[in-house]
Amino acid sequence: MVKLFKYISFLLLLLAFVVFGLFVTAIESAPTVVTHSGEQVNQAESVKELMTQLRDSVKNRTHKQTIDISQDQLNSLVGFAQRAHEKINGQVHIAADSTRILASYQLPNNPFGQYLNIDVLLLPGSGIRVEYIKFGSVKIPGNLALQTLIHFANWYTSSDIASQFVKQVEFVSMSKRQIQLTVLPLAQFLRELNDVKQGVGGTSDEAMRLRTAFYLQQLSLLNVGKRLSPQSLSEYIGAMFSFAKARSNYETAPKENEAAIMALAIYAGHHRFANLVGDVQPLKGKVAMPNAKPTLASRTDLNQHFIFSAAIKILSEQGLSIAIGEFKELMDRSDDGSGFSFVDLAADFAGVEFAITATHPTTAILLQNTLAGTADELLFFPNIHDLPEGLSKTEFNREFTAVDSPEYLKMVQSINQRIANLAIHQGP
Repeated sequence: MVKLFKYISFLLLLLAFVVFGLFVTAIESAPTVVTHSGEQVNQAESVKELMTQLRDSVKNRTHKQTIDISQDQLNSLVGFAQRAHEKINGQVHIAADSTRILASYQLPNNPFGQYLNIDVLLLPGSGIRVEYIKFGSVKIPGNLALQTLIHFANWYTSSDIASQFVKQVEFVSMSKRQIQLTVLPLAQFLRELNDVKQGVGGTSDEAMRLRTAFYLQQLSLLNVGKRLSPQSLSEYIGAMFSFAKARSNYETAPKENEAAIMALAIYAGHHRFANLVGDVQPLKGKVAMPNAKPTLASRTDLNQHFIFSAAIKILSEQGLSIAIGEFKELMDRSDDGSGFSFVDLAADFAGVEFAITATHPTTAILLQNTLAGTADELLFFPNIHDLPEGLSKTEFNREFTAVDSPEYLKMVQSINQRIANLAIHQGP
């Protein structure tokens, strides 16, 4: 038994050295692709058409369908990823005989190299065909790489959902700058995906679930939520942070505030946020929600921008929350969209900063003291009256040129300054 243990230990150590060696070999000193995310997301409105196709494919889940994906759409999504996480650079090239995906990821400082460069070549034909995946100079056969990813995803989800996903794609055709997927009926796959989501989608933080359930129950009991006309989100926030203040000390305040924000997102935003926390609804089989959606600056859409961004910040990186809001506004520049809105963007930014202040150890108590029992939006939501909105792509380009232009950054700086001046962000 001792010899067997030593033998297994040696093999594991050898495997670790091999993996480490391959990783070091794959690291390079320079990126293979350098892109400007502001230019990539300039075609963001094209993604709306893709989103419509995906929604239709879910609605018509019992039928085989085709989904067209353009090079502009994919590169816009890559640009979105870069704006969410600036260490990523990527680009997609679609031709009639292949699709090439290039990506460079900037690593933390280390003695081996600065970048992990990835090169993926996809081919048209039956199913998903991967010719190869390269990590730096290390080239892995496509079938081996794809099967490894499938096995890992299946293992992580304790299911065969990744295998099923690959089987859904019946055929891939390519032309210049466009891919067309022929997808088998999605009904069974979506049922299995829902089962997987229930198994792995929620947080494993039981204390967080219980705290969120408490605040959601309190929200469901508030008289303000029983009114038939829309009420300001500040009415709910004042009540929630009164409860949070009563339950908190210096150490627990960030966690109490975190749970209060998630409860607000579930109650005043969308009940599906509960899927990311766990079983928190006060009554089984019934969704807790107000009779009328809350407002900010007398607008229900700004309430959603604010509370969604705050919740996403709780669940992810700050960059993702901001990138989602910005990308949504860029998509809205299309002819059938509502136009680019710096007002919406201000609500997104304000929600992110609200969550940061609420959950930081040095400011959590201050935020509770400022908001508890009040109903004043100006304590946590900025002045928006002179911010441009409803801009078409032509109007946006004429006035602001592009994302990250000096004019655009000046407007973003103005929004951030307004948010920084709010009472909840004045340090102790």
